[in-house]
Amino acid sequence: MTDKISVNCQAKLTEAITSLTTMYRDKKFVVVSLRPGKDRTLDQNSLWFGMYKRIAEMTQIGDAADARRYCKLHFGVQILLNEDAGFQADWYRVMRHLPYETKLTMMGECKLFGPDGFPVTSLFNRSQGIQYTDRIATFFTGQGVVFTDLLSKEAA
Repeated sequence: MTDKISVNCQAKLTEAITSLTTMYRDKKFVVVSLRPGKDRTLDQNSLWFGMYKRIAEMTQIGDAADARRYCKLHFGVQILLNEDAGFQADWYRVMRHLPYETKLTMMGECKLFGPDGFPVTSLFNRSQGIQYTDRIATFFTGQGVVFTDLLSKEAA
């Protein structure tokens, strides 16, 4: 049982203290790791979900979940195939032979991989996350989707 809580307000601090106290009472031994700073994945995930929503609004791709599946399969998988030999080997062994529609479906919520679907963006390092953002922006800007406001918030 591992809990990760980003403390960025009084309510989250209270939640962290309560969780620690409860775990200590139940288990008597608890390992705690603390580090200052923001969890970059929260900001990145927020940007991506904003982009998925915008894609859904400005294209015929479907809803935001459809846009997410599309981006994970078309951009995220390609980044990992190019940069992660372990991912590449597993992808080719398990996923490559599947029909496109099956792969696309598995990028989203499914029984096998849970609410986040096949792990792609969760495996990214910072550089890969930036590449992913850039590839989405480049491709969909060419399709008429405007991300200027979302991306200017990211740079701020």
